[in-house]
Amino acid sequence: MRQLPYIVLLCLTLSSGCITTRHVAGYEPHVRPLKDTPYQIVGQAESFTSNFNLLWFFNVTPLANFDRAISDAINQKNGDDLIDVSWYIERQYWIVGTINIIHIKGKVIKYKE
Repeated sequence: MRQLPYIVLLCLTLSSGCITTRHVAGYEPHVRPLKDTPYQIVGQAESFTSNFNLLWFFNVTPLANFDRAISDAINQKNGDDLIDVSWYIERQYWIVGTINIIHIKGKVIKYKE
């Protein structure tokens, strides 16, 4: 019977959810220098990249990469660049570690040639 409070505490700890924080990182009119040629807006695209840190210190997956998220968003619409870009960073704190997620949203453009 003495172990019952410890077992209940352990079960509550392991079944608890996570704490999530979001930090709006910024807004940029474009992510790369724009060419001096006309372009058309292909559409809106969103992308994200993430990584997991075991016990808050040990990287299990590759670090969240801003450039990879931008490239994924551009490739979704087969465009050339991204404008009106907004992004935020989300962190999820779990008992076994943390998850860092970079969310990107913007308009994909294609240059006219």
